[in-house]
Amino acid sequence: MFSHFVEWFRRSGFSVCAAVLLLPALAMGQVAARAQDAGPLYGAHGVSPQAVRQGILGSCYFHASIAALAKVAPETLRNAINRNPGSGYQVRFFDGPEELVFPEDVKYGRAHSFDRSDGDWVLVLMRGYAQREVRRSLAGAIQRSTLIPVYAKPVALSWLDQSGLLLVAYDRAIRSVVNQDGIMNKAALKQALATQLSALGLPAAEAQALGGFLEEKGFFDALELTVEQNGEVFGAYKSVGQGGIPDRVIGAFMGKGRSQLIADNRLLFDQLRRLHTGGVAMVAATWPTPRGAEYSRTDLLVPNHAYTLLDYDEATHIVSLRNPWGDHPDPDGVFTLPLAAFLRAYEFYSYSE
Repeated sequence: MFSHFVEWFRRSGFSVCAAVLLLPALAMGQVAARAQDAGPLYGAHGVSPQAVRQGILGSCYFHASIAALAKVAPETLRNAINRNPGSGYQVRFFDGPEELVFPEDVKYGRAHSFDRSDGDWVLVLMRGYAQREVRRSLAGAIQRSTLIPVYAKPVALSWLDQSGLLLVAYDRAIRSVVNQDGIMNKAALKQALATQLSALGLPAAEAQALGGFLEEKGFFDALELTVEQNGEVFGAYKSVGQGGIPDRVIGAFMGKGRSQLIADNRLLFDQLRRLHTGGVAMVAATWPTPRGAEYSRTDLLVPNHAYTLLDYDEATHIVSLRNPWGDHPDPDGVFTLPLAAFLRAYEFYSYSE
């Protein structure tokens, strides 16, 4: 089968040398990181909702979800991060390959204020999640491709499952070319990808071969859709209503996440009771346009924004929430709403199973 894969590379215009060297070089990850670890992984708050603070990006869906998971399953998130031999981190998800996060990328996120959390752990998870979404996008493009021979697809998918450096390169390349609307140019991405692959130590032939995948029918389209849906974690300013989906973040670490409309009160009340006992992680999103007098409190509710649900008191019908900004309201973004006000102000909620 491997010889068939090499032959497909040759017919596609890539060198046989590139095909032969590509799999072992990427699968074994034989490129040493050249930087020291970025900084303290955990701050004074440890893995907790209070440690999570969103940066300048519209990544509220990600940060609110991570804060919700930190409340009910802190050890799950802590166990998701392991030191990589030499430098950097490996991020483990509920299923699928681990993702390699280099300290340079953590430093980049800090320098550009993509995340303001206490410690680096949230930013490490954010970078790993971005790479995971790219991996899943590329795997889907391989499976749907009509140009890659059927016999070559299992090899290509196996190679993708084992490659950490490729996903790091794609993540960095996308981040360098995507604009604030989540749109990127194919030619610019191809050039940026070649630069990043070279910077990671891959020979020019292998870098050219990997860049050539962007010419395959459906590859760039799949990537473009992934970035549109998850632009926030790639450095594009978007929001919940523009693609960010909390239940996907929850599912990545807990196995399954679901979303429901707030209007379905029966299901909502069941989840709120579970929230009070610590049995579920919950995130709620406000309407795109203000609904209810509660929005007159401009320090309290933001339209089209995701919030972490912290608790529900069934006796008093009070819902406790937290803004992932870590403020608005001060000092930590934590506030309460009567249940009736919560039902008016929020459109949908996501929760773990």
